[in-house]
Amino acid sequence: MRFRLLLYAALLIGLVTAVRAADTAQDTWQRVSATVLESHALPALNLSDAQRERIREAVVTKHTDIEFHLKSTKAAKNFTPAIGATLPKGVKGQTLPAEVTATIPELRNYFYVTMKDQVLIVDGMSHKIIDIFSETQPVT
Repeated sequence: MRFRLLLYAALLIGLVTAVRAADTAQDTWQRVSATVLESHALPALNLSDAQRERIREAVVTKHTDIEFHLKSTKAAKNFTPAIGATLPKGVKGQTLPAEVTATIPELRNYFYVTMKDQVLIVDGMSHKIIDIFSETQPVT
C-alpha cells in the first residue's frame, strides 16, 4: 500500500513538473513570437498620390468591402481606421492585386482592406494600418 502511495505521489509530481514545463515553454514561445513581430519592420512606405490612385483603381473593382453584418466582423463596426491602429479581430487583409505589386514591388508584403469607404494599406505581419486613402474618390 505504501509503495502505491509513493508511486502515485511520484507520478503526480512528474505530471505537475511536466505541466509547469509546458507552461514555461508556451510563455517563452509567446514572448519570442511577440519579439519577432515587434522587431519585424517593413520599410516605410511613402506612397505618392499617383501610386495611391493606382491601388484605388485596382482594388475598387474587387468588391472586398468589409460587411459588418457578418458574425466574424460585427465587432469591427465601431472601429475607426487610423494610421498605426491594428486591424480588429475578424478583419482580414487581402493580397494586393498582381498588377499593383508588379509596378510597386515594395507593396508585396502588405495587404489591403476596404472598409467605410476607405482603402487601408496594412502591414502583413503586425496587421497595423500604415496608409489610408479614399476608396470612392480619386486621389488628387
